[in-house]
Amino acid sequence: MKFLILAGGHGTRLWPISTAEKPKQFQSFVSNRTLIQMAFDRIKDLVPVQDIFVSSNVEYATYIREQLPEIPDKNIILEPQKRDTCPGISYAMQYIAQHSDLDETVSIIYSDHLIQNTPEFQKALITGHSTAKTNKKFTIIEVKAKFPNPNLGYAKIGKQVHDSKHFPIYELDHFTEKPDVETAKTYLESYKYLWNTGYYIWRIDHYFENLQKYSKEVFEVTQKIQTFPATKELYQQFPKISLDYSLIEKMPASEIWIIPADLGWSDIGTWNSLFQELTHSDNVTEGQVDHLESKNCLIINKNPNYKITAINTKDLAIIQNGDQILVCNMNSDNLIKQYLNSQNGS
Repeated sequence: MKFLILAGGHGTRLWPISTAEKPKQFQSFVSNRTLIQMAFDRIKDLVPVQDIFVSSNVEYATYIREQLPEIPDKNIILEPQKRDTCPGISYAMQYIAQHSDLDETVSIIYSDHLIQNTPEFQKALITGHSTAKTNKKFTIIEVKAKFPNPNLGYAKIGKQVHDSKHFPIYELDHFTEKPDVETAKTYLESYKYLWNTGYYIWRIDHYFENLQKYSKEVFEVTQKIQTFPATKELYQQFPKISLDYSLIEKMPASEIWIIPADLGWSDIGTWNSLFQELTHSDNVTEGQVDHLESKNCLIINKNPNYKITAINTKDLAIIQNGDQILVCNMNSDNLIKQYLNSQNGS
């Protein structure tokens, strides 16, 4: 049982705290631990630290070593450049395969998600590893949708194929990528539609069998990589393509099994999703903050030398970090990305 923490994303919708130079997985939002440290904390008791790997880009190596000093340096797998998730995961899987038995199972762990029910997550992981190893299926842990979310993918469960000690296990019916709001509302009425978390578990040999069958171009480049780190010239031969498009969506639904679990999960992809996970009252605040007659506001102040005061405000994200202050409607995630693109000349 091995774990691969993915830590190469940017998370631009959480600007100005999450930036390309120091993205959200290396920032703290909900505790004094950063998101990647919290991801490590959830799995560190399940296996020896030698069985936990981190995949990221070379530009984030210093953050990983600083924030996860427990991880052996040889377990930090650094991509020479970004080529999207299928090359990144396949590159890391090739490295793990060289240091493992091929019938070992690997679990994908995201460094920038929030999971509030750690015991449930751990039970689901153990169940998933056992299921993937015994049945030679891609197994994925999914969660019930809590509200209509057009920014997430959905998985529809099919027939029940197994009943483990803690969870029923279902065959996938199909995935839906980021439906519109009205469609997402209809999904909310059915127990069969779950949010797609991306927490896959697979056997090493089974991963490469499917990669060879459905994503031959990525597989062929992967097989050329026999020493690590790979040269930039070799790594550039990978196409830029996501795991979902290159592999998962091409596999028969019968080859993907789903474990529904109640994780208290959020991908914290937007200020609104962070607010939804943290809200226990009218407002969520961090740092030197005062408010009066304000409602449904997320106010984060990272500067201890200043105070933010909000009066008669509603549905706002007010975020201070460094020399930047963001004030926006809570649902302005796409506009934040649009603004950053305009500043970068994209």
